[in-house]
Amino acid sequence: MIDAGDPMAFRANFDAFSRERGLDTALTTANVPMLMYCGAADPWHGPMQTVASRIGAGFFSIPDADHHGGWVRSADVLPHVRAFLAADT
Repeated sequence: MIDAGDPMAFRANFDAFSRERGLDTALTTANVPMLMYCGAADPWHGPMQTVASRIGAGFFSIPDADHHGGWVRSADVLPHVRAFLAADT
C-alpha cells in the first residue's frame, strides 16, 4: 500500500506532523514508563527522538534501518526492550 502512495503526499504528511507537538501532552500524562525507537534512516527519526527527549522517554536507534526496517528487525529491538522492562521492575 505504501509503495502505491503518492510520495509528495507522504512528504506533506511528514512535514506537517514533524512540527506537531499535540502528542507530547498525551504521552507525558500517560504516567507510564516509555521506550521509543526508530530506524536511523527513517525520516521520522529526528522528530521522534525530539519527542522522546521532551517527554523524558527512553529512545534508541536501529542503525541502517528505514521506517520499514525499524518494524521488521526485531532481533535489534528486543535486547533494548528486554533491558527496559528489566530496569522497570
